[in-house]
Amino acid sequence: MRKIGFVTSNKHKLAQMQIVLSAYGVELEQIKIDYPEDKEKNMEEIAREASKNLAEKLGRELIVEDTGLYFEAYNNFPGAQPKFVYNSLGFKGIFKLLLDENRGAYFKTVIGYCSPGKDPKTFDGQMNGVIAEEVLLPEKEAMPYEHIFIPEGYAKTMVEMDVDLKNSFSHRGKATRKFGEFIKNN
Repeated sequence: MRKIGFVTSNKHKLAQMQIVLSAYGVELEQIKIDYPEDKEKNMEEIAREASKNLAEKLGRELIVEDTGLYFEAYNNFPGAQPKFVYNSLGFKGIFKLLLDENRGAYFKTVIGYCSPGKDPKTFDGQMNGVIAEEVLLPEKEAMPYEHIFIPEGYAKTMVEMDVDLKNSFSHRGKATRKFGEFIKNN
């Protein structure tokens, strides 16, 4: 099993990605450190810079992951800052923003991968859907938007699905499989 560092404090992302990557002979080792992100840049640039800087700093092969959420009713919003928007507005504020608006939305994940002395690579995935009109299963521990995001082609929110189903079509699952294929073939 090949061990690759994963710079994240999010245990949900770690668990989801580890399940996918185990099929590629990769074990993720969580690294909990903060790193600066220039939110003025696009997600690919953020992932490339962060993975390159962290690989050099820590002297090891690693990945970073950045996920954005985009409401169709607003231009690039909340974009790469969904956590900030949720922490600032909560579900009530998000629902107010989308009242009488197009509820279409999509998630985009970008994984940045780098080894010391090498050029970084990025892998992305996208999942389209809609924002629900109520919070589902608020008592269940999950990432916040999973309680209100209904993927295209499904009648349930993400929080109502098991991790294997989510990984089969989600933005994070798609990006992680692309990364896994790269590792397998290189």
